[in-house]
Amino acid sequence: MALTEEQINSIKAQMLKQIESWPKEQQEQAISQLDSMSPEEFEEFVQKNNIVREDSSQNQEPEKQECIFCSILQGKVPAYKIDENTSSLAILEINPLSSGHSIIISKNHNKLSNSAFSLANKVAKRIKRKLKASEVKIENANILGHSLIEVIPMYKGQELKKKKAEEKELILLQDKIKAKPKPKRQKKIQSQVPISSLPKAPRRVP
Repeated sequence: MALTEEQINSIKAQMLKQIESWPKEQQEQAISQLDSMSPEEFEEFVQKNNIVREDSSQNQEPEKQECIFCSILQGKVPAYKIDENTSSLAILEINPLSSGHSIIISKNHNKLSNSAFSLANKVAKRIKRKLKASEVKIENANILGHSLIEVIPMYKGQELKKKKAEEKELILLQDKIKAKPKPKRQKKIQSQVPISSLPKAPRRVP
């Protein structure tokens, strides 16, 4: 069931109230993320995160609401994955600022590890090589409470502008910059011939 404009504004007001205690920079990032969503995207976000209005009888506490990025890590929400390590997952941004814009999601909701930055650098180098970007920016982010790193390619003559990417475009990009598994080396099997089966050398006659 589609949300009305009044319901959308009510839920946004509720969410903004919850982030009032956050640091100013994190508040601005969260507000920017909310403002960039179309009504359809916001409704999908609300459904995926089980967010309900304050006047709902099924109201949940904020800490019990499921994080969209945690849902991606758990496989509950589909994403265009391009790489992964023990501490983080790299995916394509579905509302990119530029072609190849990616997000490194920490597997720890509140903390970024050194290996998350290593993955970000690895992805950035691959994007620069594969997509011919003139520069790739790596920035820390915290969207709706989850620790992230944004990998943003820059192209000459193109300004950064957020837009919704087509599924076909994301699939092509994913195939182009996704980490390829290294081929396994095949061990050479040397046939061993039993000594008893070797021909005996002829006796030397004095």
